[in-house]
Amino acid sequence: MGVKLLVFGIGNTLRMDDGIGVYLVRELENYFDKEEIKIYEIGTETWRLFSIIEEEECENVVIVDAINLNFIPGFVYLSKNPEIKDFCSFSLHEKNYLSEIDFEFLPSKNIYIFGIEPYKTDWGIGLSEILKKKFNEILEKLVELCNSIIKKEKKDDLLGIETL
Repeated sequence: MGVKLLVFGIGNTLRMDDGIGVYLVRELENYFDKEEIKIYEIGTETWRLFSIIEEEECENVVIVDAINLNFIPGFVYLSKNPEIKDFCSFSLHEKNYLSEIDFEFLPSKNIYIFGIEPYKTDWGIGLSEILKKKFNEILEKLVELCNSIIKKEKKDDLLGIETL
């Protein structure tokens, strides 16, 4: 049947909480069969996203990244098939990868943005104490989202995650 889900971890692990997407996908690998899910640690090489998404014969994509909406640190946001304008101003990256992805040319793909509110994005290795404490809870939400996509379950409440 093939891979049912692609998951991308985005972020700079040298900028504390900006690296949350990378840290989460590293752990996510322990939860799934590699025949159902492909996990990519993209880091700051966001230019790779479009070509990988375009090449893979998979209809579901989850992008995991820190998204600054100035809310409670560790808060998780979820958006399915977002409008580019919804996220361009919230990126922590010098060049916003979302502006590079033309979702209109990927009509057969379901794109989910799993965004985590950061606390500190200063230079430094490792997560802030706040996100370290919330890490397992955030990871559980990501695992549950991936499971529901793989099993094609419809969740009306989107796992209790704030939606944009």
